[in-house]
Amino acid sequence: MQYLFGITLLLGISIARPPFPRDVVSPRTGNVINKPWELAQFHLEPFNLTDMGVECSKNTNSSLFGCSIQFKWEDPNANQSCSCKEDWQWNGITQSQGPMNNYSTEYFVCKNDDTEIFQFKFMDMFDISNFSLSLTHAYKDNKNFPAPTMANMFSQPNITLKLKEKSNTTMAYSSACDCPIKANITGITI
Repeated sequence: MQYLFGITLLLGISIARPPFPRDVVSPRTGNVINKPWELAQFHLEPFNLTDMGVECSKNTNSSLFGCSIQFKWEDPNANQSCSCKEDWQWNGITQSQGPMNNYSTEYFVCKNDDTEIFQFKFMDMFDISNFSLSLTHAYKDNKNFPAPTMANMFSQPNITLKLKEKSNTTMAYSSACDCPIKANITGITI
């Protein structure tokens, strides 16, 4: 008898529930969404990395190159940007991090103020023209949340640069075209 009462109660609740509206309009784009779970999805644009270049040079008395990476970083999701630059020493051959290739495996902060932090680090470096980065951008998001909430977006792009110049004392690589390197967002914390 209790089993029959439970079924009757569940049927009554499901019949009395109002139907989900057929046409839901996205508040962000104004487009009709046919799948209601799409409302809960973030549609994040990739980070844009522009003017990326890596340059290494050494004098004849040194066994290590002095290397530098620099690029401009734009986050279209937050409408914020910064410039990044980091220096390290390299023997021109060693791929792993250590005394002969001392690129930082800790995050390097490009910009840090009261509302946002842009930071990056090398993940892998096969060559100065072929490497991967870890990028994070944390910022107070008052566009998507009524009370400003700290959002932190992550990306791990693989970067391939084209040769500009190479000699015994100089190596220079840059972005393959004038278009931005797209770094897709791989994670977000709020």
